[in-house]
Amino acid sequence: MRLEGRVALITGAARGLGFTMAETLAKEGAAVVVNDLDGQLVEEAVTALRDKGAKADGFAANVTNKEQVISMVDHVMNTFGRLDILVNNAGGALRTPKKLEDITEEDWDLVLDVNLKGTFLVSQAAVPVMKEQGGSIINLSSIGGRTASIVTGVSYAAAKAGVVGFTRRLAKEVGPYGIRVNAIAPGLVLSGERLQETWDHMPEGEQAEVLDAIPLRRLGSIQEMANAITFLASGDSSYMTGSVLDVNGGRFMG
Repeated sequence: MRLEGRVALITGAARGLGFTMAETLAKEGAAVVVNDLDGQLVEEAVTALRDKGAKADGFAANVTNKEQVISMVDHVMNTFGRLDILVNNAGGALRTPKKLEDITEEDWDLVLDVNLKGTFLVSQAAVPVMKEQGGSIINLSSIGGRTASIVTGVSYAAAKAGVVGFTRRLAKEVGPYGIRVNAIAPGLVLSGERLQETWDHMPEGEQAEVLDAIPLRRLGSIQEMANAITFLASGDSSYMTGSVLDVNGGRFMG
């Protein structure tokens, strides 16, 4: 197993893509700490992982709250004594409008705070720990931060483009300490209720246009995104830092 003996913290991991990431990292031998905002969902996710034989723990915290983030990293260290892998997965469009004229200032702040500020705060808390041992930080960008996306708006695009810039600059700063910082930029993946509803309500002609624009002619799966995360977390990517993996079936080639 590629991650035997390592400890991973995954934010926004109680369900959907984040949970599949936690499950996949655990299968590779990592002890996983599930974070999410809802404590009940965190407990349910941890129970599900343990039922499958994983070494798992959880911590409910808001990634936009610095004190809660620091407490979360302290919890990881008190429980496992180390932190090798951080996956900054918490984010999304958070059911905010797409069109510029419909986006309120509160919508903008919410999307930027969770996607970008959250990535900053959790990374800032984790880096001092990782400086003692090395580590891998993996951030979640999006095809929406790389090119125009049909399902997201300007606030999400700005946040995910910011994640790319953050990833590259942090990689330069912490590389000398043996900390690698990379990102993945998934294409359209039906990873939650909102995206599933959006896809289901699209006319067949529009769905066909979306698929025709993807060289592989299909949407990606949650598992394929989790596999990319596992690659970046493992020694298989030991000479990669500051990279953005475009996992989108060829829809965007950067």
